[in-house]
Amino acid sequence: MRNKRIRRAGPAAGLALILATVAGCSSDGGNNEDPIDTGDTSSPSPDAEGGEGDDEAELVALYEAYWDARVEVENSEAGDIQLLSGIVTPEMLEKELSRVRDFQSNGLYRQGEPAIENITATVDGDTAIVESCKSEEGWDIVKDGEVIPGVVPDDLIDVHGHVVTAEKGDGAWLITDTLPAEEGTLSCA
Repeated sequence: MRNKRIRRAGPAAGLALILATVAGCSSDGGNNEDPIDTGDTSSPSPDAEGGEGDDEAELVALYEAYWDARVEVENSEAGDIQLLSGIVTPEMLEKELSRVRDFQSNGLYRQGEPAIENITATVDGDTAIVESCKSEEGWDIVKDGEVIPGVVPDDLIDVHGHVVTAEKGDGAWLITDTLPAEEGTLSCA
C-alpha cells in the first residue's frame, strides 16, 4: 500500500459539459516537472516466488506516473496528451485525449494537483486493479488566467475511491480503463 498526495478540481457551474469531463482531468497551468511525493513508506508483500510483490510495486509506480502525467497535461493550456503514452493503452489514451480536448476547447486548464493516498494494487495473473483515495480539493479550474471558484463538485472534493484496471503485456503493465468507485474495495471514509 502506498500513499500519494495530488490535487484536482472541476469546471465552472455554467459549463455542465466540462463538469462531466473534470472527473477525469487534472491540470494547474504550471510546470510540474517534479514527481508527486506520495509519502509512501510501505512496501508490497511478495508472494512465495516474489513476483506478485514486484508486480504490485510496478503497478503502484505506474499509477503514480499516470497521475504525474495527468496533472502535467491538465495543468497546461496546451497539454501534451502523449505524456500518457507508455502508461495507458492506446484505447485509454484516446479516452483521455477526448476528455482533455473538451476541456481545452472551452479554454480551461487546471492548477494544483489532486490528493492521492493509500494506493493499493491487486494482481490476478496479467490483470490488476489499482485503487486509491482521491480528493480534487485544491486542483483548481482556470480560465483566462483566473481560478473559477466553486466549480468542483462536492463528490470530487470529498475523499473518494479512484479505481483503474491494468494489464501486463510484453512484460510491461499499462492502465486499461477507469472503473466506478463502487467497484473498488478500498475504504476512503
